[in-house]
Amino acid sequence: MRLNDIIVCVVALLLVSGIVLPSFIGVVESAPTGSLNVSPHSFAATSLGQVFSVQVLAYYVFNLTGFQFQLRFNATLLQSVNASLGISFPQPPNSTLTLSTNNVQGIISIQAHIQGGGTPLNGIGTLLTVNFNATYATTYPRPVDSCTLGIANDTLLGLGDQPIQHGVANGTYYAPYAPPQLNLTLNMNKNTYYYDNVINVNGTLTGNGYPIPDALVALEIQGPNGALVVARTLETSSLQLSCPIVITAVTPCDSGGTPQNSFSVGSIAYFEVDVKNNASTSQTGIVIVNPYDASNATLGTNYVGLSLPAGGTTGFIMGFPLQYSNPLILTPPNSGNSTVYASVWSDFAENGGTPLSMEGKATFIILPTGTQPGNPIITGFPVQGSYQTSFMVHFNEVLYSSTLAPNYLVRAGAKYLGTNVTTAKQTQITIAGDINRDGKVNLVDLVYLANAYGTTPASGGTPGAPHAWNPAADINGNGKVDLADLVALALNFGKGTV
Repeated sequence: MRLNDIIVCVVALLLVSGIVLPSFIGVVESAPTGSLNVSPHSFAATSLGQVFSVQVLAYYVFNLTGFQFQLRFNATLLQSVNASLGISFPQPPNSTLTLSTNNVQGIISIQAHIQGGGTPLNGIGTLLTVNFNATYATTYPRPVDSCTLGIANDTLLGLGDQPIQHGVANGTYYAPYAPPQLNLTLNMNKNTYYYDNVINVNGTLTGNGYPIPDALVALEIQGPNGALVVARTLETSSLQLSCPIVITAVTPCDSGGTPQNSFSVGSIAYFEVDVKNNASTSQTGIVIVNPYDASNATLGTNYVGLSLPAGGTTGFIMGFPLQYSNPLILTPPNSGNSTVYASVWSDFAENGGTPLSMEGKATFIILPTGTQPGNPIITGFPVQGSYQTSFMVHFNEVLYSSTLAPNYLVRAGAKYLGTNVTTAKQTQITIAGDINRDGKVNLVDLVYLANAYGTTPASGGTPGAPHAWNPAADINGNGKVDLADLVALALNFGKGTV
């Protein structure tokens, strides 16, 4: 009887008996070809010293009574910790077994044969299990080292020790990267800014001195009272990265989640962020939303904790007041075309958190339109290994008062190849015209400006004295105290005093 006829008969008997068939039994017009397969077909170690398991499986093999083969590997990259006969083949004393490991040449040799009482293997089964140790790590940025987990000198025996025709599917092993020496820089174009000045932030991320083009940087800026005013995820190139979390959508909406693209000044703008966990394990972290108005001024942040099982999806709705009840507390946002950004981090940057996803974003409109052209500052993608962004901060009396120094703490953090790096610096954001830095613009500042009016750095003298140069009175930074500085002070006169 032909093998194909035998398979048909076996399938019919199993169906009649009510036995569930394995998924590999399907169409039987032609008998499947047997093979020896390395499983997993591909494996990438994540760290030096990692121990992992590899099997050699028999696929679509019937009446297997004996076998021999070698599993070959690169002994520089790997070492065998132990090797054993696969659980699917009869174990001694129901079989004879010869198994040896050569960790110098990188060869594992196995030979097994069923003895009396042993049942031949049919279908799919494990013939060899090996636990390997990742003993070598590649140095970044060299391409990762790899080797073939190859089957050689292989023979499969059936009934009567007749050879079984079969194919071979080898595996591939990829060595881990050695933890690189990371360096993250953080630069700002000035040390002191005024409210509604453009603030430029940029930096570079390198590993062992080489630019890293496939990383994400968490940028976090805290105000004087500790409030998080900026939270952005910035890329070090335009590459599309594979991340454990994916932001599938960012949608401006009402409080119930119904899409809504425009919001009036004085109302609350809501944003729904939908996230998916593509990792094979559960993920925890935070989802942060950071909207900007038409002038590219940050409107602050809102966040919520994240806990997602493997493959899980969820959505969060967060709201932002576009104006507080007291207009002296917060400068109203500029109306026009605006942008909201969403990030998912493992934790806040101040706690060592780093991005878990690429940044999501959406556009919305702050009404009434027409008061601002709605042209936010666009920086484009930086050169490989660097990040950059720009923004403004509106005057906020909660963050700026005589009891708090106008210090803003800027942090950046990144994680690459299992290594974390953070950096931080401090900057000041003051009211244009607050010459003595007491948190308000009043008559005292006007006196300081009057004393310095008409002076330049060449004037010398003690700052604050009559006719003496005072760099703080040079509000626009043009190297002289003149009418333009007086106008800037006048425009802000009274801020911080209520």
